[in-house]
Amino acid sequence: MQNTQSIKDKSPYLSIDGRKVLERTLLLLTAVSCILLAYPIVFADSDVNEYYFSGIKILEGDLFIAVFNPPVENIQVYVTTSGGRGYSYALLTNRSLAIPEVMGYSSTVQLVSRDQAANVTVVFDSKNTTKVIYGVLTNNKTYYVQASTRSYVFSEGILFIFSPQVTMPPGKSKITFNIDTVTIRREGGFQIRLPPLATVIPALITILFLAYINAYVIIDTYYLSQKEELSIGRKASVVLLLIISAIAIYWLFGFIF
Repeated sequence: MQNTQSIKDKSPYLSIDGRKVLERTLLLLTAVSCILLAYPIVFADSDVNEYYFSGIKILEGDLFIAVFNPPVENIQVYVTTSGGRGYSYALLTNRSLAIPEVMGYSSTVQLVSRDQAANVTVVFDSKNTTKVIYGVLTNNKTYYVQASTRSYVFSEGILFIFSPQVTMPPGKSKITFNIDTVTIRREGGFQIRLPPLATVIPALITILFLAYINAYVIIDTYYLSQKEELSIGRKASVVLLLIISAIAIYWLFGFIF
């Protein structure tokens, strides 16, 4: 009597359950990519109008400026930083700024952070619509050229205005600025920009995850195509994944550097 042994399936193709998991992963990845590509982020509820600015990069020692025009009421400023090196800020409730974007007097918040990352939250009340403009005062003529929409020269330095400029409706508002401080070191005549680790590490992890998912999908699709004809939906999903991943990786590299 011959002994019979059960032979386990060692096929390289994914099982039906495995493909379902992969499809769900693709949908989740698409949603996450769309979220990553959408910033600044707007929040709104029935009581408070909120706006969130992210990805603001300034050089160490430069002065961050946020302007609220016309002047607002009951303004409060909250600052948190990533380390213990500290910061300094000034709140000017009625300040005239001689630039075309600002009419008359404004409320102005000025900040110099000595840490790699700072989070500035401004809460205020206003009876009118409020225009929010932000930028940086610096002596560096080249660093902010690509990020800025326009610049103005003052005796204290060059004021670079960033985009977008938003208008908040009347009522209570909460504006948050997420600021990364970049250090430039000189070594052998070259300038090296060092983005903060708090920005680099999550971005690199996301890039590696996207690369892994794309490689996995391409390999699985190749083996599947050797076994059966690929459906149009499958082909379209793979192409869409590659396009979204490429855009997300390009955006993340720009976010870091």
